[in-house]
Amino acid sequence: MFFRAQSLLVCVVCMLWAALLHAQEARVRWVPDGDTLHLADERKVRLMGIDAPEMATDRDPEQYYARESREFLQRLVEGQEVRLETDTREQDRYGRILAYVYLPDGRMVNEVLVEQGFAFFYHHAHQDRILQKKLLEAQNRAIFARKGFWPRLLSLPQPPTGWVGNRRSKRFHDPESFHAQQVSQKNRVLFFSLEQAFREGYAPARNSFDWPEAVSR
Repeated sequence: MFFRAQSLLVCVVCMLWAALLHAQEARVRWVPDGDTLHLADERKVRLMGIDAPEMATDRDPEQYYARESREFLQRLVEGQEVRLETDTREQDRYGRILAYVYLPDGRMVNEVLVEQGFAFFYHHAHQDRILQKKLLEAQNRAIFARKGFWPRLLSLPQPPTGWVGNRRSKRFHDPESFHAQQVSQKNRVLFFSLEQAFREGYAPARNSFDWPEAVSR
């Protein structure tokens, strides 16, 4: 009886989440980087719950594995009809749609990128916990198999005192950075390896973690 009730509860939660999602079909016109899509109707999509290395800008160099991430995503979706699923917060501050993107065969693009080591899990407070767990499990499989960018990323030098995590934001910082000093004792957690931080679902803070630069080709 307990297991039947538990299964029923899971089904109800899934149905409620599905009801909150808005699904729509769209064609992908272009892929500018490893976590963004430009659609044929001129809208832009930011893949929700993940982050990929950054392409070069006028101010910053290309990050390690940025080009590989973009090329993989291009092969996966460019020119394809995909299904977008969005929640109640439909756009980020840049006007991009925040979405889970599904291929015609049913695979979630967000999850595929993480599982193959082309992107990492990026926690959002309003994101559904079931999908958060799914993406984090995909990341841990990629880490275990050392796919994509993980071998080099996890071999980066380790600060002697460890990385400083923030339980509230689920971000981690270099211990010497200004932002690490701002983390309250209540929210502060220490990680003695990058692998530990990533496996527990923390993502690097963009302003206090130095992702390696791209390798010259």
